[in-house]
Formats: sequence, C-alpha cells, structure tokens
Amino acid sequence: MLTDVGALGLAIFVSKLSERKSDHYRTYGYMRTEIIGAFINGATLVAICGFILWEAWGRIDSQSEILGGPMLIIAVSGLVANLASARVLSSHRKDSLNVEGAYLHLIFDALGSVGAILSGLVILVWGWYPVDLFASLFIVLLILVGTRNLLRQSINMLLDSVPDNVNYNKVKKALTEQEHVKSVHDLHIWSIHQGKPALSVHIKLSDDCTSSHHWSACLEKTRIMLKEQYNIEHSTIQIEPEGFKEDHSCG
Repeated sequence: MLTDVGALGLAIFVSKLSERKSDHYRTYGYMRTEIIGAFINGATLVAICGFILWEAWGRIDSQSEILGGPMLIIAVSGLVANLASARVLSSHRKDSLNVEGAYLHLIFDALGSVGAILSGLVILVWGWYPVDLFASLFIVLLILVGTRNLLRQSINMLLDSVPDNVNYNKVKKALTEQEHVKSVHDLHIWSIHQGKPALSVHIKLSDDCTSSHHWSACLEKTRIMLKEQYNIEHSTIQIEPEGFKEDHSCG
C-alpha cells in the first residue's frame, strides 16, 4: 500500500510539473517528466517483483505459521481500496503514460490482494501453507508481463525512438515522393511527449523549384502532408537547393 501511495504521489507530482512553461534552458518545457514518472513506476513494479520472489524463496523451507484470518481481512481491505483508486484513473490511463504507470501499480496490487485472499481462504480451510508461495509466483508473472509494455514505451520515448504509430520508412517515402523533391536525408522522428510526434529533415529540391521561389509552396505542402497523414504537427524542415553540399566538418 505504501508503494501505491508513492506511485500516485509521483504521478500527481510529475503531472503538475509537466504543465510548467518552457524556458531558455528547457525549450521543450517539462512534458517529458511524465515519461520519467512512468518509467520510475514501471521500474518500481519490477523491483517489487524481486522483493516478492525474495520473500517467496525464503519461505520454501520455512515452517513459519501464516495467519489466514488477518491475512484475509487485510487483503480484502487492500482490494477495495485499489479497485476504487484504479476506477478513478481508468478513464485517463490512455491519455498519459504517467497515469498508465500509476494505474498499473493499483491493478497489480489489486491482483496481489486477490492472490492473498485466495491464499488466506485455502490456509483457513485446509491449512495448506505452500499456496502462498504459488500465489506469489503467479502474481510476479502477471506483473512482469503487464509492465513490459509500459517500460518499453517509456524507454523508447526517453531514447527518442520513432513512435510506435509512425512508420519511419513510409514517412521517408512520402517525403521523397513529394513534387520537386530530389532527395531526403538526416530524417529524425521522435516524441516530445506521448501523442506529440516531432520530425526534422533535410530536403533537397530541384533547381526549377528553388530558383523560381516555389520552395515555400513545397514546404507548406510537405508540412500539411505530415500533419494530415502522420499527425506530425511539430516539424523542422531544412530546404536545400540541388547540388548543395553540406560541410560536415562544421561543428
């Protein structure tokens, strides 16, 4: 329950922090703090799995008595609290990876409560203590499977990877097929924040386009295409004339 409070507190903190405006030092603002929060929550779940496994391993040869009654009461209380909290977050979980991380914390803790309830019932009725070990292992498996996607998404965004819903090769092909475009290079696609893809690219245009000052129309057409087809609203496009050679020694 302490980790749940920590997960919710972290989610609220980074959510408020992400609303701060950009400045001369953090020009993108603080939006990515939500991604960091999601990663921390996901990593904490994995750490909790390690703790559960450690405790389970210590009980393999242990004959210590487990109090089924108190275990059942605490587990039911935890289940109710977690489900109530998860319901509050459920409608917003798809809007933010940060909220998704806190939501998963609550759901997996609820699953832990279910496992504890079943274990408590078995211990009370049949007195079979090893059920607690098997319930722990099952819960760990569920947590690891469920957390994998959260960690993958948060790590990919922190590494400026191409968003899952954007195909890099298709975007490059669409740019290359634009009228007057001779070649495309230095194409980068990443996410500033969840649901906010960004792009930067160098586009080499034909001489008849750049010499006639038609390049501005090509630039605008390219930006519209990126927005309408790939939902990329934040794009930085460098226009280059045909035959232009970059000096890579600069910088």
